Amino acid sequence: MKRLLVLGATGSIGTTCLDAIRNSLAPDVKIVGLTASHSPALPCLGKEFNASFQYISGYDRDALLRFIDMTRPDIILNAISGSAGLPATLAAAGCGISIALANKESVVMGGRFMLSEAERHNAAIIPVDSEHSAIYHLLKGRTASRLIITASGGPFRDRTDLRGVTIEEALMHPTWRMGRKITIDSATLANKGLEVIEASLLFSMPPECIDVTIHRQSIVHSMIETEEGAVYALMSPPDMTLPIITAIVGEGNGAGHLVGKLPFSSSFSLSFEKWDPVRFPLLSLAYEAARKGGGLRIAYTAADETAVNAFLSSRITFTDIAAVVERVMEDLPDYPEPSSFEEISEIAELAKRTAEALC
Repeated sequence: MKRLLVLGATGSIGTTCLDAIRNSLAPDVKIVGLTASHSPALPCLGKEFNASFQYISGYDRDALLRFIDMTRPDIILNAISGSAGLPATLAAAGCGISIALANKESVVMGGRFMLSEAERHNAAIIPVDSEHSAIYHLLKGRTASRLIITASGGPFRDRTDLRGVTIEEALMHPTWRMGRKITIDSATLANKGLEVIEASLLFSMPPECIDVTIHRQSIVHSMIETEEGAVYALMSPPDMTLPIITAIVGEGNGAGHLVGKLPFSSSFSLSFEKWDPVRFPLLSLAYEAARKGGGLRIAYTAADETAVNAFLSSRITFTDIAAVVERVMEDLPDYPEPSSFEEISEIAELAKRTAEALC
């Protein structure tokens, strides 16, 4: 039986994880701890799963380390949203505990420093995002020359003029039900930009060898292309249950009844389209950040987070989000690859302050 600590237990990923454990994995997984930054549901969840619970901000590493020491998990699901997830990932990695990672900012901002810390302490990083989970499993026994990440295209894949987009419209994702920040990122394709950077770091792949394609059905989660030209795809219904389960308990987990089956006995189609760099400049900026690396990745992430919050509070328009991020990336000094959490934090704070001044 695996002992699981869930960070961000009341968010969309945490909720899906707990549903899976309720419905299937209870004999194989024991919830030993639950955290949230704020939610009245947390005490009820602690009682339901007979698990310790604690309100912890992702930035409070000392409190988290004490909680890890108290609960002694075998694996930690990091489902904290945004940049607050990085300190939690570093804390878990420093304890040498395997991390089922749903927080892409941990990789994008932490970069080689975070990955080297995990390697130094023998802490496995197992991606939970459906795109990176797919690549992770497709690469077993194979070498890829190209990665293809799919994107639903968000609510504006058919809208040519994005001026005047309202908050309500941007939050109406056609496929996934997620938190507000990641839903806005999906509408701007910034989320796909973060995934390109994350894939480049996780799988040691140059960004020019990573493609993004609009796939409306959200059934193909990612593909890899081998040197021989063969393309392998991982397909499943648009549901986060499968990548969460396989990250925690591995393949062959016997929980297939939790995931719907694809209707191959009837008719359905799959389509792939090119994304538009004019309407979605944040994805282009992410490729630039991935190529140049260093502080630019951090600036991209921190500026986007600040701009999205400003949009959600009606201080800037939807199209201003990309303009703010671009300006921050232009104005930020050239930083080498950070070698400590303190350096990462310094760059992130500067980027946030610069972005805030533009909002």
